[in-house]
Amino acid sequence: MKGRLSLVGVFAVALVATAARANDDRDRDDSRNPCTSIVPASMGGPVPRDDKVVLRWLGCSNYELSYRGQVLLFDAYYDRGPRNRPIGLLPDQVTRADAIFLGHGHFDHMSDAASIGVRLNIPIVGGPPTSEKLAEQGVPDKLNKRVTGQGGERFNFRGFHVDAVLGHHSVLAGPSLADFRTAITDEIGDPTPEEAAAEAKILARGTSSPDVITIGTIAFFVTFNNGFRLVWLDSAGPITDFEREYMARIRRTDVAIVAYQGHFVQETQIPPTFSLVQLFNPRYYLPAHHDEIAGIFFDMGIEPLFLTFREQMPRVKGVSPLYREPVCFNVETRQLVHSEH
Repeated sequence: MKGRLSLVGVFAVALVATAARANDDRDRDDSRNPCTSIVPASMGGPVPRDDKVVLRWLGCSNYELSYRGQVLLFDAYYDRGPRNRPIGLLPDQVTRADAIFLGHGHFDHMSDAASIGVRLNIPIVGGPPTSEKLAEQGVPDKLNKRVTGQGGERFNFRGFHVDAVLGHHSVLAGPSLADFRTAITDEIGDPTPEEAAAEAKILARGTSSPDVITIGTIAFFVTFNNGFRLVWLDSAGPITDFEREYMARIRRTDVAIVAYQGHFVQETQIPPTFSLVQLFNPRYYLPAHHDEIAGIFFDMGIEPLFLTFREQMPRVKGVSPLYREPVCFNVETRQLVHSEH
């Protein structure tokens, strides 16, 4: 009898453990939990209402920030055309946002901003050439917020504010962009006439102004009331005096989201991104602009960059989410609460 009771006890413990694992799985898959749901807040997904901020990568350098019932979009390039993998979000599926911040005005950063901003009646913030392109697309002055990033441009929200700081677009080195695009075309082939027409429409929704390089690329710094900070920069160019001056005042960030694209090999891509991360001095780094754009860029492996952090900036933890996957931070404790990768 004693042995039999022990066996029953073992089964009971096993059943409790199984139930606990099932509860854990439900918690991880809970679509109502903003730290586990893969439905973007801008698409109707859950929004945190406590001290957690949730970041989601939405392809290219698109990021979504949600905090205390508010949703910000950083870049808006969701309709990527027929030759790119879908991110699980299209422009007309964006149903809520409080503002759109555009790092610069190339098509792969702003192509869906005008349509979303006007439909939702929300401000769109960008540098001079970006603002000019938005105006051409019918964005009214009341929504078209032009910034220079040269000091004092701040946007206030509940519990945090966003500062605009002038950055610089990436500068390619080595073989020409045309040479690489030819090589990419050799691999994947030319687009069909229908694909080319669709891509041309998307391309036309961005600007080709040369001013994007020097006066049209903006870094946005988000500071929460308790001092938790993150920076988002959608192009990894030379460090500007404005970025240095701003960082001299704040000294460090908690999260840095910096582009990792523009160059085609790690030897030339790592230095500009790494230098910016060094300047921003974060606890955590999240990559951007490292996925394929058919016929233009190919997917960039981030392992060499993360290895560089481990060797030269070991205090920086690299976090690389998949499309729509939440990365959740507690702004009070400054700790990473949830990330699958």
